[in-house]
Amino acid sequence: MNRIALILILQNLCNLVSAVDESPEALYRRTIKEWRTKRSYEPWMKYGDDLLEKFDTSSNRLEIVGGFEEGVLAIEKATVARGEADNKERDIALSKLYYGYGYVLMELDASECQSLALDPHTLLIGAETVSKNDEPSTDLCLENAENSLRNAVTLDATNKVADDLLQRITGMDSVHKRKPKEFVAELFDSFADSFDEKLLDGLQYKVPQMIGKSVLKLGDKFENVLDAGCGTGLAGRFLKPLVQNVMVGVDASQKMLDIAEKCTVSSGCGLKDTDEVEASDKTPLYDDLLVLDLEDMSIENTLKGKGDGFDLIVAADVFVYFGSLANVLKTFSNISTKGSKLIFTAERATEEEAPLGWRLLSSGRFAHTKKHVVEAAAAVGYELTLYQEIVPRMEKGEEVQGHMFGFALSNASSGNSEL
Repeated sequence: MNRIALILILQNLCNLVSAVDESPEALYRRTIKEWRTKRSYEPWMKYGDDLLEKFDTSSNRLEIVGGFEEGVLAIEKATVARGEADNKERDIALSKLYYGYGYVLMELDASECQSLALDPHTLLIGAETVSKNDEPSTDLCLENAENSLRNAVTLDATNKVADDLLQRITGMDSVHKRKPKEFVAELFDSFADSFDEKLLDGLQYKVPQMIGKSVLKLGDKFENVLDAGCGTGLAGRFLKPLVQNVMVGVDASQKMLDIAEKCTVSSGCGLKDTDEVEASDKTPLYDDLLVLDLEDMSIENTLKGKGDGFDLIVAADVFVYFGSLANVLKTFSNISTKGSKLIFTAERATEEEAPLGWRLLSSGRFAHTKKHVVEAAAAVGYELTLYQEIVPRMEKGEEVQGHMFGFALSNASSGNSEL
């Protein structure tokens, strides 16, 4: 072995020992510096590996958890600040950090999880509900671990270790259940400000127009309309002219609703500043906007005495956050009048791909079979009136496979009607 080779080996060994001895905070500062110098996300990939290596032998495991949180925040904040479009290297690095965060959260004991939740700087969703007087529990950390692993798989479908760990933490039954309200709210709150632009321009999102055209073909006016999972109000733009009494928008994300609240008949909700309108009408697009889980809706907490039920419900690209649709369709039936119309879209799966009737895609969204949708709807009194295979949007340059359904409620709230 020549002298130069020996020196290189010794340098590598020194670097390795240095990385092991480095505190998470020092490791974070070094990674930030290398990231800015190299203009590459490779330092973050190594950062995730180094933190995981430290975790098992660390005397302060919460310090490692904080290191993962700092890494995730650094990349997410930079992405927003730069207005960065798709970046595969970034997504892979971020996926690795979300995987590591999920892994370490799973390993914490009850007292560590409680201590983390009480840290005012933690990223744990739901931490504000934890008190120092509570009985220590790992539940919150496990829920957040699942959310983090879903993020990892969504960002990088090839992240097999994240996918395997996700299935281990949830089991095959619950991994197909549904995404928790808090996860959906956090997800959409994080990019509410750029939601319309990303969907309409970047992803060629067409679902609001498709639903609007389908509703128009019904040839009716509607007394009370529910825009379920309304987001920033893109579908509401097409529904407003058909509403005779009230239109209610419901969503899990307060930030999405804050944007929808600014929409009027002549501005916002899909209308760009350059769009021409016949007159300036400041009438709000929605009569009421509510932060609610769709399965928690009732006539009382949605219409609030303004009607006996909805005669039109639309759900644009909402059921991708549900596995089985049985419960949410039951809720829709319970808050609808007899003969009420229901129109919604879903991502499409074949029966071979989804023997349960639904499956979790690598994107982190659920796809459903036609059979499951029709049977779940029929079980609560809905009769199929419309079916169309659609392309709701583009994803990474490829067409997403979806389908649109229309139903009429033949026996409101009976739950025993057959198709």
